[in-house]
Amino acid sequence: MAHAILERNMIEFVTTLLLQYKYAVMLPTAFFFGAPVGLVAGFLLRVDVLELIPTALTLAAGELTADVLWYWLGYRYGDTFARRYGRYVSISQAGISYAKDLFSRHHDIIIFTSKLTAGFGFGTAIMFTAGLSRVPFRRYMMLNIAGQFFWTSGLLFVGYFLGHVFVRVSNIFEGLSLFALIIIVLASFTGFSKYLRSEMGSRAL
Repeated sequence: MAHAILERNMIEFVTTLLLQYKYAVMLPTAFFFGAPVGLVAGFLLRVDVLELIPTALTLAAGELTADVLWYWLGYRYGDTFARRYGRYVSISQAGISYAKDLFSRHHDIIIFTSKLTAGFGFGTAIMFTAGLSRVPFRRYMMLNIAGQFFWTSGLLFVGYFLGHVFVRVSNIFEGLSLFALIIIVLASFTGFSKYLRSEMGSRAL
């Protein structure tokens, strides 16, 4: 229940910002909130509030900026940052160890798919570990940009689909039911990501 309330408040907050300021706040909200912004943006595309090309580019720029930040923190501060602040940003020593193990076996594919697993709680630790492991920055960004294309496209598609369903409902009750379903899905998504993070930590020990 708490997760559902949190997700609902975040979605409402992001939606209000995008409706009022549109592209001016899209980059910073994508930087801080990630996936929910893409879903809301896809929804607003369907109801003709936003346009596709500037939306996709701005979302990608916001998330890629976050990728640069996590890489730089890992490169510059590494284990020191993880020990002091990791618990606040879903980075643990166990997660770093697991990411390093993955890197040693599947270097490029792990960086590429970090975008597709960002919502499951792996992305931050993997991007941080890429910097800590001194992965060449140019290669890191090329792989991230490629993964970002699929990630942004997928989020916008899902949001657009939900918007399409929403505009076709025939009454308020159906609209509220759809909204409740979206919140349940997002809350389940959050809970699943925490489960995967705990599994990653236990395997690394």
